Amino acid sequence: DTTGGGHTHSQGEYAAYAETEQTAGAVRITLGARGDFLAVDGGGITAFISPRAGIVWPTRTGSWRASVGRAYRAPSLAERFVTTYALGVRVVPNPALRPEDGWSAEVGRIWTPRAWLRLHGAVFFTEAHRLIEPVLNSSALVIQFQNVQRARLLGLDLAVSAVPLPTHLTTTLAYQLLEARDVAQDSALLFRPRHLLTLGADYAWRAFDVGADFRYASRFERHEPIFSGDREVAAKVLDLRASWAIGPVSAQLKVANAFNYIYNLAPRVLEPVRTATLVLTYTY
Repeated sequence: DTTGGGHTHSQGEYAAYAETEQTAGAVRITLGARGDFLAVDGGGITAFISPRAGIVWPTRTGSWRASVGRAYRAPSLAERFVTTYALGVRVVPNPALRPEDGWSAEVGRIWTPRAWLRLHGAVFFTEAHRLIEPVLNSSALVIQFQNVQRARLLGLDLAVSAVPLPTHLTTTLAYQLLEARDVAQDSALLFRPRHLLTLGADYAWRAFDVGADFRYASRFERHEPIFSGDREVAAKVLDLRASWAIGPVSAQLKVANAFNYIYNLAPRVLEPVRTATLVLTYTY
């Protein structure tokens, strides 16, 4: 329930799910369906059925997988009815907001050519209808959640993990390429980077363990025009960690955003700056 502007609103959400899994030799097949039921302010119940199917095919050096399914999300009470302020701009309710739904599919492969090397790749696709997005009305200077009539997301996931020095060094690399479009407006969706890259490494020696993670996210391809004068930067963040343990005593040191890189993922919302954390533990 939520109360605002002298009115009380309620939203009931109910769901039921069924799934079965069958095998055909080494192949594993999964079939399922979810039913969602929504009632707003005591009105009639809206029903939505979401089927899904998946298959996993093991091979000598890994496995293939594929899945397809339908998805559904009802707008929250806050998106429908709440009046508030965000980033200094008034957010107004939209009682006419409709649930979003869409179809998604994925094909992926896990490959382990060597005992110390593991590769993963996947292609995914989503076709969404009535996607719920914040929209700025520049003339009235207000933000309102609205339905994007049609959106399409097409992406590629790649990952590599390796242990080139047995029991000592572990390395990881992950990359995502994403094309996220508002098909009706022929424009990019808001606040979605096209490129995401993560590098990681951990080294263990006796009682010591050190590691680092580096994350890169490219600049957003589309921004709200109200902040068009703001500087646009990519995210480049390095996290460091170290640990030591002997007997009942252990210590952990973590340094987040070690370079103190200043960036944001939402307009005028600063992401965490450099933070150091030391934890000492004694177990008895």
